[in-house]
Amino acid sequence: MELALVLILLLYGASDLLFRFLGLGAYAHGSRRKPLVALTFDDGPSEHTEALLALLRRHGVRATFFLTGERARTRPELVEALRREGHQVEDHGEWHGVWRILLPWWEWQQMSRNPGRYYRPPHGLHTPFTRLFARLSGKRIALWDLEAKDWLELPPEALAERLLYYLRPGSVVLLHDGPGRTLRVLELALPRMLALGYRPVTLEALAPRPLTFRLALIRALQGFEERYNRRHGVRRAGLGPFDLFRLEKLPFPGPDLPGLPRGVPAFALHLESQRLMELTPFEAVRRLRQSLGKVAELVAQDPEVRLVYGYSYLAGGGKALGLKAAPLPLPVRLLNGLASAWFLWLYRGELPRPTRPLTQMAYLSREELLALYPPSTPASPPPVPGEGQSPPP
Repeated sequence: MELALVLILLLYGASDLLFRFLGLGAYAHGSRRKPLVALTFDDGPSEHTEALLALLRRHGVRATFFLTGERARTRPELVEALRREGHQVEDHGEWHGVWRILLPWWEWQQMSRNPGRYYRPPHGLHTPFTRLFARLSGKRIALWDLEAKDWLELPPEALAERLLYYLRPGSVVLLHDGPGRTLRVLELALPRMLALGYRPVTLEALAPRPLTFRLALIRALQGFEERYNRRHGVRRAGLGPFDLFRLEKLPFPGPDLPGLPRGVPAFALHLESQRLMELTPFEAVRRLRQSLGKVAELVAQDPEVRLVYGYSYLAGGGKALGLKAAPLPLPVRLLNGLASAWFLWLYRGELPRPTRPLTQMAYLSREELLALYPPSTPASPPPVPGEGQSPPP
């Protein structure tokens, strides 16, 4: 009996790990090549639905609402209003209680009572039966790749900054129709989102695709990236859809370069690989040039920074962007070579090849960077809203 109980718990745990935490096979984001995003609202309708509708209408935005059956039946006029204004209405189950999901006979009722092309489990929770029941009821499992965290008791301003920091082309954003702060978060973030070049659409218009193992792994690792950014004060050079660099200020670790000894203040460049992963080589070069211009603007604002640098097997090709390349000591080269091979497989699906160039350091001194990518002058247009912000604590 005890063994059977342990096996059942392991099965439930493995299902939740694979299908919620990783999101394997779920519909969690769209193409990274276009600045389309999907705003999705769980748990409605609520007393805030009309205000959310008014805000979306004011900005000409369509969204997707995952409704619970019992709440939808109490406010049919709001469900009709959602459809009338062009929003997508999908299934969030009959109830929102977690315990009803854990028992198979309740989970089947949870998923089969209401219509919908997509089903989003409450809290994203999965049991060993969730995917089977979804298939039997003709529904796709919809998750997300960015949580707005609007259920937390945090200032809406901090939540809006975080949303803009981590928003990517193709993102499916998890919001809630219920908390009062959701409306304020969107009032702050939505105009800036539009100004940055994002275009919110319904989930159907976004055309998400099921996550392969590699894409599911990328989704699962996002939390580690966020913790690293917060711990090390990493900031983005621009918050636009295709601003491709994050910057970490630290002492230059070497090797010594002419006029640039170890220990001088520098910006380490971190590539936003998810924004780059689906771009063609031509698109990538164009976006990298634009992004280095954003880096130059931040360097110009910090007189301490003496250079920018990063490690990549592509460092030699950085000459097309004006970057210089420097060899690395063997231990550093091997370590960064392994990291490059991992990221190349993770984000591009390419396996290591013997002919691939060795990892080098790409760099530019402060003077060279500002000469190649001169920052905007006072007569230039103002920067895009929210540019260069750091993630909130």
